[in-house]
Amino acid sequence: MDSLDGSRSSAPNNLENPKKVINPMSMARTKEHFERLLTDTDVRVLALSGKWGTGKSHMWKTVCEASTDSAIKAALYVSLFGVASISELKLKLVQSAAPLLGDKGPATDAIKSSVSAFKQFGQTFFRAGTALDELALLAVPAFVRDKFIVIDDIERKHAKLSIDEVLGFIDDFTQNYGCRVLLILNTDQLTDKTIWEKLREKVIDEELRLDTTATEAFEIAIQLSKSQFTDSVRPAVEVCGLTNIRIIRKVIRAVNKILDVHAPLSGTVLQRVTPSTVLLSAIHYKGIDDGPTTDYVLSFEASSRVLGAMRERNRTDHKPTDEERLHAKWALLLDRLGIATTDEYEKLVSEYLISGLFNRAAVDAVIDRYRREEELAGAQARARAFFQTMTWNPNLTDADIVAAAKKILKDVPYLDCYSVTALHNCLINLDDGLPIAKRMESAWIERLRSKAAEPGANSNQFLLNNWTGQPLLSSIVAAFEEVRGRVDKPKTLLEVCLYLVTSSGWDSTEESVMRSATVDDFAGTIKTIRGEDLKLFMLKNIDLYLNRATYEKHFGQSGTRFIEACLKIRNESTGTRWAKLIEDLLRESGLSDALDQNSSAA
Repeated sequence: MDSLDGSRSSAPNNLENPKKVINPMSMARTKEHFERLLTDTDVRVLALSGKWGTGKSHMWKTVCEASTDSAIKAALYVSLFGVASISELKLKLVQSAAPLLGDKGPATDAIKSSVSAFKQFGQTFFRAGTALDELALLAVPAFVRDKFIVIDDIERKHAKLSIDEVLGFIDDFTQNYGCRVLLILNTDQLTDKTIWEKLREKVIDEELRLDTTATEAFEIAIQLSKSQFTDSVRPAVEVCGLTNIRIIRKVIRAVNKILDVHAPLSGTVLQRVTPSTVLLSAIHYKGIDDGPTTDYVLSFEASSRVLGAMRERNRTDHKPTDEERLHAKWALLLDRLGIATTDEYEKLVSEYLISGLFNRAAVDAVIDRYRREEELAGAQARARAFFQTMTWNPNLTDADIVAAAKKILKDVPYLDCYSVTALHNCLINLDDGLPIAKRMESAWIERLRSKAAEPGANSNQFLLNNWTGQPLLSSIVAAFEEVRGRVDKPKTLLEVCLYLVTSSGWDSTEESVMRSATVDDFAGTIKTIRGEDLKLFMLKNIDLYLNRATYEKHFGQSGTRFIEACLKIRNESTGTRWAKLIEDLLRESGLSDALDQNSSAA
């Protein structure tokens, strides 16, 4: 037989014969050789091996669909997954061939005649109630004679079925029934490799080992699992070296799940979120050999720092430990992915992969923050470019400068107050520049007010400390004073208590309000609120009183004053619904003693 390069081979027929086992190659090259071997009728038994999930079955199906050879098109396909005996294998072959009985032609007519004869034989030979499976086994030769048989998932066979039985079956059907056989298997997962190595030389004519590249695997996976993020996922998959198509599809689905609602995303934001999403998904689905752990990724600071430390150790003749070498390898991988640091986003992705539960609100908030940071950086860059062009291009007319200023109007809310002042002062002296300057001034002040109105706004954010004495618009200075006064407005007792309901922390402002609240403050607040506010106010203060050993160091005697306020209202409103509400709340909270003592004192 000719070797694949067209020359005649006289190499001895042993395990090292290159004609027998073609070295691992990419999918494109393997497919070319595969198609050639399928047309070579001297190759009775062909094996296609490679790592799990790298597209061996996919390659067969693709070649089969495109083939013009009638034998290949009519191939019988069986999977050995869970098959425990040769009888089960034969029955699967019958099931695979059965659809042919609906076709027309000499081959089909011959099979039908054979089956009819077997049925007639079965009626006279078998007693009533005999399993039809036994009859089907007798029909196997008629079904499979001169057929091309594909046997997949050999490594997933039942432990009771040995490799030598499978190879014995193949030898029998190729020698006695004129069949040709294709074996598709993952040799890495075979449990009886010794038998396989000994017997494949006796049965297998040629073996192709598929070594799918990450690019090839991705191109198959993306056709099966579509995504809006193909262009950003592909390079990350290639850097991670993912060749398992099933795992790549899972990675794609994870990316889609997390990012679909945010599309379209800019290239900058995609570069921030996609590589780490792909990496964490690949780690979770065990797609990277000796890859980093999830904990390593989540605690990662900067690859340059790790690699720099390694280079420093090399300069001092430090002999790295196995762990240091492994971490350096991981750091290099993250560096190639462009991951400089990880934060809350990666933790949320990891939690989703582990639990299957997706915190959409938290992920949305992080991605929105990335978008704002990008807008901020872009706005600052465009403002710098505007000033640079205006200063160093004397040929520009007033109209040119005003037109350029209009283009950066949308960036104004993201600039600092000094840049906005400089833009304003630059434009007011130009023809038609004043209206644009005013719009910039108003847009920036409105943004400042909006930020001050956000829940939990910190007054320190609105402290104007112009120690350099840079020029500032008087309207901006006034706006800072306005919003700071609004944020610094003293909080009411109700506002503080409702804040404590939803927050696990507080600052000195909340502590001061609670410590200074009197019995009359509590009573007055209770009597002026209704509905949900009343419910939350009462329940939170009961909780503070019940846990006063913890809270007194922060809130002083506020819990005790609250209870005194409740008893005061109850005594002043005897027989009313107010009194009943307070009595019910205190009794249900285990505070009956306070009620009883109050009643005795009265």
